[in-house]
Amino acid sequence: MPPPENIYEVLKFANDMQETHASQLYQPYYVLLNSLFPPEEGYMILPKYKPPTQSRLVDFKGIYTIEQKSHVVFLLQVKSSEDLGNISSRQEADSQMREKFRHVFGVVSVGMLYGACAMGTKICIYKLHMRSRLLFPFESTIPSNPELVTDTAPAEWWNIDLLTPEGQGQLCRIVQHIKEMSMKIG
Repeated sequence: MPPPENIYEVLKFANDMQETHASQLYQPYYVLLNSLFPPEEGYMILPKYKPPTQSRLVDFKGIYTIEQKSHVVFLLQVKSSEDLGNISSRQEADSQMREKFRHVFGVVSVGMLYGACAMGTKICIYKLHMRSRLLFPFESTIPSNPELVTDTAPAEWWNIDLLTPEGQGQLCRIVQHIKEMSMKIG
């Protein structure tokens, strides 16, 4: 069942603010996740953050881990829409997503672990095939050269827009696949 339309309206409002910080998107995404993965179906949505460091008072990563029966079934990272236009911000977000996949690898019981990196309302879908251990999009598809400015996480990867019916449909299909796999967790 698709989420209520007003959730996307709240995401649009937060995304359209002049100076959108990722933290302004945390609550709308949390509500969206609760709609897609309801607790009454056994899902737990766990916000994760990086603890404060000496260099930064608070350094939130904005990552949600969705679990079923203590097994990770989906990851969501939330970033500001402004990050989409910045090569280094996309590369940092991509690196954080890949690190999160490595971190949770041992507690995954589904055949494919999906993750989404949201920059505003545009998302990039990651898929980790557990058997082959291949993570899509492939990190090695764009070689890095220290002598050149190389975009190893191109903006085109964020090709699902949650403010469009097509993007909402794509997200719902992914969630349906996750739920089908989650039903098999023992």
